[in-house]
Amino acid sequence: MIKQRFSPWAFSLGVVVLAIISILVVVQVYDFRKDFSHLQALKKDEVNYEVKWGQLLLEQSALTQPSRLEQAAIKDLHMHSPTQDELIIVKP
Repeated sequence: MIKQRFSPWAFSLGVVVLAIISILVVVQVYDFRKDFSHLQALKKDEVNYEVKWGQLLLEQSALTQPSRLEQAAIKDLHMHSPTQDELIIVKP
């Protein structure tokens, strides 16, 4: 029987290739985890913005109520409802 011997160069090349592939896998896993963490932070921001948007919509609806606008016109702008003498009807 003839025993086959492995070349030390081939073995060294295999070890180097295996080391390079291992390093690339580690780098890829690190990038994935970093991107996943960034994605989670963006999702958290999205939820916070949705809550803030809801609060702003509620505030807008409260501030634009006709009674509130009327009170602001009377108090701040000193406006009043016109009397019959102040009304002018324009006919086309």
